[in-house]
Amino acid sequence: MPHQSSKDLVKVQSNNGRLRLYWIYQGKPYYLYLGLPDGVVARNVAQSKARIIANDIITDNFDRTLNKYKPEDHRTDRWTAFELMQRFTESKRTRLDSQTLTKYKIITQHLQEVFNNKIASEIKEGLAERFKEFLLLRQKPITVRDRLSVLKSCWNWAIKQELIPEFNPWIETLRGLKVPQKARPKPFTKAECQAIIEGFRNHQHYNHYTDYVEFMLLTGCRPAEAIGLQWKHLSDDCSLMWIGETLVRGTRKGTKNQKTRHVKLSKRVQAILLNRRGDNWEPEGLVFPGPKGAPMNDNNFCKRVWKKVLESVGVSYRKPYTTRSTLISHWLQHGENPVVIAQSTGHDVKVLLDSYAGLVIHQPETPDFLS
Repeated sequence: MPHQSSKDLVKVQSNNGRLRLYWIYQGKPYYLYLGLPDGVVARNVAQSKARIIANDIITDNFDRTLNKYKPEDHRTDRWTAFELMQRFTESKRTRLDSQTLTKYKIITQHLQEVFNNKIASEIKEGLAERFKEFLLLRQKPITVRDRLSVLKSCWNWAIKQELIPEFNPWIETLRGLKVPQKARPKPFTKAECQAIIEGFRNHQHYNHYTDYVEFMLLTGCRPAEAIGLQWKHLSDDCSLMWIGETLVRGTRKGTKNQKTRHVKLSKRVQAILLNRRGDNWEPEGLVFPGPKGAPMNDNNFCKRVWKKVLESVGVSYRKPYTTRSTLISHWLQHGENPVVIAQSTGHDVKVLLDSYAGLVIHQPETPDFLS
């Protein structure tokens, strides 16, 4: 690099009466706001800071995070691990639902409990492993993987924002975590499905949910998709359904994979919906509200309603989400094209085959080629 003076490399500028430094490093513009009013003394301070930055550029010691050049109370490399997680949460707050915000808050509390006031940039792989072990004593491996993935994203965000040095200790820690493969869900048999529907229809307190349960078994919708379904999402004759939104604990958002889809409904489902809709319906109204008209809470339904009805009809307990794998497995068993099923249920075809194809009862036997 040809010799340049600090004035050429780093310029002192006045911005709205206050001083800032400006320079370009490897094609990227940088600004450092000094918080000083423009004046003779302040410009001398600014020139001194400019010389330090220019010298670091020339000697290849430039700090991209700018922490080296900031006042102590503005340095991001002084943030603790839990403070960094707090900043990450605030940067995403408007895009996160309440459930995710609660999860982020718990992660922040765990960071403070394990690391106290340890500086985020000082968290190396050994300390990250220690945090992983702390979580594994309290949570299942699949949950720990989710928590470490959040921390990996947090550090990546901070690195991208040039708030901390380019080192992410959570990458290797996450890679080294072995999560046991989940057992594939056991679908309900046809007889069990009929028993469940009848169990709801004949239940003194929970017959309100009969249509919802039958709809879930016959469409394979995710619970949040069905709970958030509005009459405006159905065609006039209820033969076609649009899925593009979910409702989770009162928060409306996009689908799990952020994809929309149209689903052609069977005559049986169409009849259920038309009978349910009646004449005085509102486009914004929920198709399956709770007994008092408010949105259903999937957690309460599972614990207080679903579990009791299954027990009353002698069907072994499986989560309500099993209605989804039940439809898919029976559909596959009847020879439907997996691509068609994936389009209707909102799956990736490969995920559908990996997750559900093994549930089909009538699989070809391996050949006994020795007989």
